[in-house]
Amino acid sequence: MYQKIILLLVVALFVSIHNSEGQTVSGKKEKLPTVKEGKWINLFNGKNLDGWIPKVTGYRSGENPLNGFRVENGIIKVDYSKFAAFNGRFGHLFYKEKLSSYILHVEYRFVGELLPDAPSYCFRNSGVMIYSQSPESMDVTMNWPVSIEVQLLGSTEKVKQTNANICTPGTTISYKGVPTNEHCINANSKYFNDGEWVNLDIIVRGGKEIINIVNGDTVMICSEPKVGGFLLPENYPVPEGTLLEEGYIALQAEGTPIDFRNIKLKILEDKKVAAKKSKAAVYGTKSGSGIKVIDNFDSYTDNEQLSSSWYNPGHGGQNSRSLEPAIKGSGKYSLKCEYTTMKSDDKFYCAFCRVTKWDLTGCNGVQFWFKPDGSGREMTFELNTANKEGKNIHDLWDYKYLTEKGDTAARWVTIPFFNLKHNTKFADSTDISTTFKPDAITEVAIYIGGKNDEPGSGVYYLDELSGCKLQF
Repeated sequence: MYQKIILLLVVALFVSIHNSEGQTVSGKKEKLPTVKEGKWINLFNGKNLDGWIPKVTGYRSGENPLNGFRVENGIIKVDYSKFAAFNGRFGHLFYKEKLSSYILHVEYRFVGELLPDAPSYCFRNSGVMIYSQSPESMDVTMNWPVSIEVQLLGSTEKVKQTNANICTPGTTISYKGVPTNEHCINANSKYFNDGEWVNLDIIVRGGKEIINIVNGDTVMICSEPKVGGFLLPENYPVPEGTLLEEGYIALQAEGTPIDFRNIKLKILEDKKVAAKKSKAAVYGTKSGSGIKVIDNFDSYTDNEQLSSSWYNPGHGGQNSRSLEPAIKGSGKYSLKCEYTTMKSDDKFYCAFCRVTKWDLTGCNGVQFWFKPDGSGREMTFELNTANKEGKNIHDLWDYKYLTEKGDTAARWVTIPFFNLKHNTKFADSTDISTTFKPDAITEVAIYIGGKNDEPGSGVYYLDELSGCKLQF
């Protein structure tokens, strides 16, 4: 019964479909496009994530940190119950095959609160990506794939948000027949609150048209998806203006818990492209553009030279720094820090730092490879900036990175400059800056442990510390 309703819905939609100029055809008989019937294919087996590939910011394709994507009672859950913090870990769960023309049916509901450190725009925010690049081709630090996003937004009594909007990370569309670079266009949908299951149908017709339907209501029609516009990575291998005729689909995770179920597909054409994993599809594992290396730990001749550059400032608990050739992000070495914290007001943390000048002009964030020890002890990343005369006045900018107990997985950490918190507690002068100055960095410091952490010993690893140009 449901299949017949959807098929009738598709035919009805095509009766009023836009012509090539984007104007609605009405009042005259038009020959309807031929819609080849296909059987509904279940993309989700209700038991596990077979056929689906996670990609999370800071992790390589296929890694699923803290089981953030999991299956329970026939539902794919975006679950943050094991996360101490969001830590910029935007996630996407990709279906394994590339698709061109189809109807995608998804049911979803929002089921919880936004993690405190996630961006405010992620409030009751998720999405279904279509025309997407593959998970394997995503840079390890990318927050979103180049794709068209059918944006899903939940509502509350105070916050009202429409559903099945169109957003364009690294892409552009035509709306009402007119090309536009507008990043997000709101749909004409109703509002849906937490716990309420919503039916979403997305009709994709190759590179021609996208039709979004929410609970049977057509809420958005757009066309001509192309590469380009806002958030397109530098040196992206597909030229701007390229028409997108096929791509992957993915379910989004942006810091708010959400459930997905009954995910199925109907092919509208006899064209189904198998997922490609060739070398040509892989664009890299780490940001390749806009990088300014702070330290990759490969230039040191021995541990003594490393420890004199990255030194213990004389406060906090004991720690030792050494070169580690086996556990690393890339290159020859990482920095291995063995530390001990104590339950006291002055030794609940350990610190090590390097004083030198770095000009990160052109960068909007920092990134580094990091492997925690499973202790759950927080790590504070701190940058010290000079005043107008270039003098060190301890004008500090901090970011607290929360780790989870039991988590020892290596990952890339990305910290946008706008997430740095201004710390003037130790400033030697009132001549401090109200904004972060990436061209005036005089020192980098790492602190392991927080006041509420359990004292003890452990080992943290760091590598590939760089200024970078992140996408937002």
